[in-house]
Amino acid sequence: MRKIRAEELHLMMDSKVIFTLIDARDTKEFGKEHIPGAVSLPSDRLGKNVLVQRRKTETFVTYCTDLKCDESAQAAKKLERYGFKNVLELRGGLEDWKKAGFPTER
Repeated sequence: MRKIRAEELHLMMDSKVIFTLIDARDTKEFGKEHIPGAVSLPSDRLGKNVLVQRRKTETFVTYCTDLKCDESAQAAKKLERYGFKNVLELRGGLEDWKKAGFPTER
């Protein structure tokens, strides 16, 4: 897994790169605030059966709250164990996204 910064994720979004943005926090936290376009998929619920329809070449970006949170790393490692090749983790998570001045949704 490669770590990316908020600016790189924002550039991916602006460039219309096709990827799935996974918010690895619990659904309650997702409901309070998340990055636009993210899907709520807590790392503890991320199972192989959830991703059965996905191609192994798809790109995934995971994130959680901040540098102290390890949910996004756990989700990214699971994705790699399931055979996905293009897995990225947003370094600093939602906190760094907001510090960079990018929008969130509720």
